[in-house]
Amino acid sequence: MNNASNELDEQEQEIQELAADINPSEETTPDSLAEATTAPLADNELGDNATNDKAKK
Repeated sequence: MNNASNELDEQEQEIQELAADINPSEETTPDSLAEATTAPLADNELGDNATNDKAKK
């Protein structure tokens, strides 16, 4: 039984480390130059179809 609880503790620790790794609120430094120099886009900036009205603007 002691071995099972020890294994559970190791799994819990691994889960906590993985959760901390993917938590965006704690991410303070970019992983690459591309990530540092790329601005996030809003939902309406992700792409659209070209129309004459938009081309005239």
